[in-house]
Amino acid sequence: MKLTYDPQADALMIILVERRTRAAQRHLVTREIAPAMYLDLDARGNPVSIEILDASARIPRKQLNALPSPARILSLAHAAKESRLSPDTLRRQINNGRLKATKRGRDWAVSATDLLNYLESRDTRGRPSRLDPSARFQLDRRRVLSSSS
Repeated sequence: MKLTYDPQADALMIILVERRTRAAQRHLVTREIAPAMYLDLDARGNPVSIEILDASARIPRKQLNALPSPARILSLAHAAKESRLSPDTLRRQINNGRLKATKRGRDWAVSATDLLNYLESRDTRGRPSRLDPSARFQLDRRRVLSSSS
């Protein structure tokens, strides 16, 4: 079981069973079990998750704020831009199981936390950079300066 609270939406999500496949997500049935409380059922009728809207009216705000909030989700293009790796490199790492991601339609989505974990776990071996660190800094500085004007 996993609990998350989104303070912007004031919504509490109680995830009873992780939905691992897109097919499983497609076959969910949502039922309102009380005002502003929704139950998601899988194709067999088993409960998967419960969502409570206007949660601060039912649960003390102090307890809600102690719960984790949903992860920041990045598109693969945005993750590539933040990590300074190509989208092809990230896609390869997803296919190799080194980077956790979920498929959303045709595109991959990566949580910021998973991207950071992957970047920190990368081995320092590999092809050395063609640029020395000072040249890389100058290129980065020029890119930032040119994008701000």
